[in-house]
Amino acid sequence: MNSIKYILVALVFLTACKKEEAEPLPEGGYSKGILVLNEGLFQLNNSSLSWIDLETEDVRQNLFLNTNNRPLGDTGNDMIVYGNKIYITVTGSSTVEILDKSSLKSIKQIPFNYNGQAQEPRNITTHQGKVFVSSFDGYVSAIDTSSLQITKRIKVGRNPEGVCISNNSLFVANSGGLDNGNPDTTVFEIDLSSLVVVDTFVVGANPGSICADDYNNVYVVKRGDYGANPSEVVRINTVDKSVVNLGIPATSLTMIDHQLYISHYDYNTSSSAVAIYNCSDQTMQNPSFINNQDISTLYGVSPYQSNQLICFDAMNFTNSGYLRFYNSSGQLTNSINVGLNPNSIIHYE
Repeated sequence: MNSIKYILVALVFLTACKKEEAEPLPEGGYSKGILVLNEGLFQLNNSSLSWIDLETEDVRQNLFLNTNNRPLGDTGNDMIVYGNKIYITVTGSSTVEILDKSSLKSIKQIPFNYNGQAQEPRNITTHQGKVFVSSFDGYVSAIDTSSLQITKRIKVGRNPEGVCISNNSLFVANSGGLDNGNPDTTVFEIDLSSLVVVDTFVVGANPGSICADDYNNVYVVKRGDYGANPSEVVRINTVDKSVVNLGIPATSLTMIDHQLYISHYDYNTSSSAVAIYNCSDQTMQNPSFINNQDISTLYGVSPYQSNQLICFDAMNFTNSGYLRFYNSSGQLTNSINVGLNPNSIIHYE
């Protein structure tokens, strides 16, 4: 039986990484579509990019491989656009890939391998000419967007993951997720002028996803232990420095206008839900904006156009995933099949 299992895994790997005949680059470059980062499966080197043409709904798979003649790598964890470049953290391969936004050709691949140690980059954000990348080695790295060089490494907590900007500070969620049974519990604040840690907030075990509103609040998911210690949203007020557990079940967060969209996937019951929290008056606007009947495995959410939402459906982590499109009333309007474990998008207008 073991030999059969290994053969099946190998077939999945070869299928996911197979180079297809490259389609011609759209005239003028990529536009009016959605670029999707598909995480793939750990240690199978099968992260990929998908492209959705919004006019025809045609989907191009394995875009990075077909454009650059090599795989993207192992476990693409996060993706962001800044100016005319796209930055992708590839955790298992310990690299940050930088692409030209229009052609998706690789401009540079930055190895995250400090002093021979794989740093395993996780999440990414941008601010005033710099890209900030958290890494499991306990540091945040600053990349200059002109030179594409790492200009600073900032020591933070254990196994940092989620990062966000609020006012002139970078907030870093330190999960400690690689230390089984002994997670970190902190969010660090880094002053962006000095690039020095200036404050520490204790938010609860295993903090991960994090984002900021326009009212001096930062929200973080403390994931607990997925059992007796539940995964919930914690609010940090950056002015009075208070920390409050809002008691709202959550696995990931995204901000749309002044509303916090809170996605929650219950790993025990396999149920999914998306709630909306109003940040301006700190009230729950809709605890069940989306129910789970249309989603198999909720893997996160992303804003799409005005008052619309995309939910990432990982389909039990073994089948190619879907983007589920919802309107402002929480109704499913479209589903598009993409790659394995989609986790982030960039919308080309």
